[in-house]
Amino acid sequence: TTLNSETTTHPAARGREGKGEKETPRRAEAMATATATTACLLAVWSLVAAGLFGTGLARSSVAPAAVGKEQREFDYFALALQWPGTICSSTRHCCAVNGCCRSEALHTFTIHGLWPDYDDGTWPSCCRHTSFDMDKLTPLKPALDKYWPSLYCSSSSTCFSGRGPFWAHEV
Repeated sequence: TTLNSETTTHPAARGREGKGEKETPRRAEAMATATATTACLLAVWSLVAAGLFGTGLARSSVAPAAVGKEQREFDYFALALQWPGTICSSTRHCCAVNGCCRSEALHTFTIHGLWPDYDDGTWPSCCRHTSFDMDKLTPLKPALDKYWPSLYCSSSSTCFSGRGPFWAHEV
């Protein structure tokens, strides 16, 4: 969807006038919300890509001797979205960071993952293991909690088998 000062009509809504469907304020609001959500997700994706991948937090070069081959540069990021309504409907346990357990329900797609991939269907897999440092994500935490929330907990007393919040399982 392209937005500019002249048009904000979502492609799915175009051409309905001739089919007896009238553009209602509720439909227009839903389309505007969907467009705004998409724009926000893209903005967060940009921040995350620049903040995490640009600094080497999520990927790092490995000395060829350590893995037997040099890690090549990846071709693109694969972005996966999730619908909280589907995931949260099967939530049995809540923990402090679980997005399903918020007082205000999530009603928009959220980010599930962002991974480097190669055009041939493979992905980088010989990266150096470094300890997870939540402090490096502190500037992004409010946006991550909103647009990339954890929707899973392993039990009522621990999240991710005692490893802490969602981002800790990424290492």
